[in-house]
Amino acid sequence: MTQSWMIFLVETIIIVLLGSLLHFTYAWSKENEVVGIFSAVNESTWEHIKLALSAIFACMLVDVWFLGSNHNYWCARSISFLVPVIVVPVLFYGYRAITGYSVLVVDILIFVIAAIASEAVFVMILNAPPVGSILMGASMVISVIILVLYLLLTKFPMHNFLFEDPITHRYGYDGHAGPRKLVRKHK
Repeated sequence: MTQSWMIFLVETIIIVLLGSLLHFTYAWSKENEVVGIFSAVNESTWEHIKLALSAIFACMLVDVWFLGSNHNYWCARSISFLVPVIVVPVLFYGYRAITGYSVLVVDILIFVIAAIASEAVFVMILNAPPVGSILMGASMVISVIILVLYLLLTKFPMHNFLFEDPITHRYGYDGHAGPRKLVRKHK
């Protein structure tokens, strides 16, 4: 197996497993808001995108040491961040527009497809001819913007369909259907 396929396989598995685990860690932490930065705090589409981004960031913390000298690393990584941001809502709202409802197995499959697509794009760009310095600089800026949005949008969610919890019809931390929400309602 080539190094590229090994990277693809290992990181895809990590994204799927870690992203799946992070779906539960906010509740397990008794709704710790620091844990909520990296975990899903409600059932909104954004929080599911964030699960993929958290796992990709975790992969990046390791692979930057081994692959960071590749001329295309930052371009590959920034595009890999964008893939789940695009793939998850397009597939989720696309099939919901056709069926009119959500199916858990399909929702999970969409997450897996986003992970596969993200890593496939990452590896393909790593192996492409070197990108120019302008594209490399733009890629670093895109990565920083995604990181900032990733860190802020759970605490300060936009009030639109991507951020609305379909169960509570609330946003961000307030969208969580756990004990904290019930306490806030009774105050």
